[in-house]
Amino acid sequence: MRKSAIFLGTVVAVLALASCGSSTATAGRSGAASAPGAAKITIQDGFGPVELPAPATHVVSLEWTYTEELLALGVTPAGVADKALYNDWVTAGPRIAETTIDVGTRQEPNLETIASLKPDLIVGNADRLANNIESLKGIAPVVAFRWNDPAKEQLAVMKDTFAQLGKAVGKDAAAAEVLAGLGTAVASAKEKLTGVGEKFALAYPAGGAGAATVTIFAKPSLASQILEEAGLSNAWTGNADTDGLSTVSVEALTALPADVNFLYVSPSSDDTFTKLAGNKVWTGLPFVKATHTYKLDPTPWFYGGPSSAEQLLTQAVAALVK
Repeated sequence: MRKSAIFLGTVVAVLALASCGSSTATAGRSGAASAPGAAKITIQDGFGPVELPAPATHVVSLEWTYTEELLALGVTPAGVADKALYNDWVTAGPRIAETTIDVGTRQEPNLETIASLKPDLIVGNADRLANNIESLKGIAPVVAFRWNDPAKEQLAVMKDTFAQLGKAVGKDAAAAEVLAGLGTAVASAKEKLTGVGEKFALAYPAGGAGAATVTIFAKPSLASQILEEAGLSNAWTGNADTDGLSTVSVEALTALPADVNFLYVSPSSDDTFTKLAGNKVWTGLPFVKATHTYKLDPTPWFYGGPSSAEQLLTQAVAALVK
């Protein structure tokens, strides 16, 4: 769901809107012209270096991950995408302010609304923004991070991206403090999880509630790397897609070792794993027989920043440590 990006509007219309009420013109990747003597900031995103004339103070976020991270940095975004759904999916960290404007969906942000906010920075996902980044750059400098670079570990990317975002909004010290807090949370979780059995699998229903298949987080995924950082070991060895996920049938779960701790999330109103009580393959799995299945609740956002990472650790400890 992170990969699609829809081209919206025309460059001409957006440039016209962006120029209304603003005396600062944007230009290419470098963004607005800086005042004489001002210290410029260079951010590395998924397309290369982005030069900002100064720390951004009026930011529009087009991805939940960066909305969460801005809030963790103490920055109230001027606008966000999919505001109404954010609280349903991202349950960690501060909530979005009532004053923050909804700028449309993550896949189809409203360029006119974004331009009307006169942001000095737009932040989003590189894959999602690939088709309309030029239109967005006509409004304000754009930082488009790539979270699933196959050449890099997703946990390392998350930490680096958070630090880069902190730099972009002049919150370097706050970013360092939050990341240090995550390190403390990892160490605490590692201590608490010692002796509970290190092998785990993490899954959620595939294809919606009631589906007969499941999606499992493989080792390349951010969620897996967070838990492994805390001393656990991902027991799932199946093939994964570019996001680090494997979508498999219940039968494929027979490949998991008998002593695995099976962590999962599922809608409370329609729990797929509860419905598998009548599935002989599922009920015959050794870890199911041993009641080593654990539901995480509230559901962590598995593609988030430090706040969501800490929440996943907290949920894992709460589930496994009795």
